[in-house]
Amino acid sequence: MLVARDAARPLGYAVLEYGFFGQGFVTLLMAAPDARRRGVGARLLTAVEAACATEKLFTSTNASNHPMQLLLRGAGWLPAGLLYGLDEGDPELFYRSSGPKLGDA
Repeated sequence: MLVARDAARPLGYAVLEYGFFGQGFVTLLMAAPDARRRGVGARLLTAVEAACATEKLFTSTNASNHPMQLLLRGAGWLPAGLLYGLDEGDPELFYRSSGPKLGDA
């Protein structure tokens, strides 16, 4: 887990796991309500990309979660797939990081 904080308190966190076909996967990305739209999510994504120990890094969000989709696209993440059936009537959109990969310098 990576935590973003200011001098006073935590502002958000991201959880990176490796159970998605042996690749990195951001299972949670949260920002405090009053910290949203201030770059906390983008900084967390950058930190997760740097910390990821696999060649590929993925995440997903519901089709209804437009703020997360905007964050991911703004951070350069690429669409990777669509899955129906997890949440009825709200497909899951998968994204892949286009950030640093193993061996990049």
